[in-house]
Amino acid sequence: MSLKKTSSKIVFLLLLIMALVSCKENKKRTEAEQIVAEWMGKEIQFPEDFQCSFAGNDTISTLCADLFQSEYKVLLYVDSSGCSSCKLKLFEWQQVIADADSLFGEKLSFLLFFQPKNKKEMEFMFKSNKFDYFAFIDMNNRINQLNHFPSEQSYQCFLLDKDNRVLMIGNPMLNPKIWELYKAQISGNETKRQENLTSVETDKISHDFGNIPLGESSNAVFQLKNTGDFPMIINHVSTSCGCTAVEWEKQPIEAGKTADIKVEIKPEEDGYFNKTIDVYCNVKESPIKLTISGTANK
Repeated sequence: MSLKKTSSKIVFLLLLIMALVSCKENKKRTEAEQIVAEWMGKEIQFPEDFQCSFAGNDTISTLCADLFQSEYKVLLYVDSSGCSSCKLKLFEWQQVIADADSLFGEKLSFLLFFQPKNKKEMEFMFKSNKFDYFAFIDMNNRINQLNHFPSEQSYQCFLLDKDNRVLMIGNPMLNPKIWELYKAQISGNETKRQENLTSVETDKISHDFGNIPLGESSNAVFQLKNTGDFPMIINHVSTSCGCTAVEWEKQPIEAGKTADIKVEIKPEEDGYFNKTIDVYCNVKESPIKLTISGTANK
């Protein structure tokens, strides 16, 4: 490998590590470096047979087998611990898959391995989120037994090559910068695009719903004003729970203009809640953290 290519790869790996820890203020940089060093180039092992699902319904495994033939693959592993809907983020993954399909077509596929607590609950989440992509239901957690993935959710997603070797590690749902790096790797462009940073003012950073009925929808709006010199581009908005839906402006927001972040929550459990919305955009402080809170009553 030439010196130029070696230097480019080192720079790219450093960008990956920075993206992995940027949301945590570099407190876990050493851990990220160790995990990246351990997993880069490792070959992922897959079970010989698997249960394949499409839109929550069992399907023919040979249809899913075609996904393994792509030049690049994104492997996601989600275990059964914690809040399933929070970790799955099916709506957000559907957006990423649509983006990938428009950019890369059959060059990239997604291998989504889920170990649900309850298969019926998983089928319900597929249908309620209108998720229409293949998934692998791994009730016995066999893929993790074969590979022993890192315990932290941030490191349970991988970009693989045609031979199932790890090219990159990181979960785009937890940090959209990872998805940008994945796309750069696939397109062969290993130089990170410099964004023109702007500045933003928010009308508020929190909203208290007070007492709201359990199972009914409530709405809030946050306004972001572009106070800088360049257009504001909202790349992604993520939530800390599947019971929260968000809409935002997909077009660039010109200097002096405002954008609305529309939040809808439908509490699934009674009692007090406090949820976080992360707005990723081209400002130095990204992500901008917004919170909603309240008490759901039966």
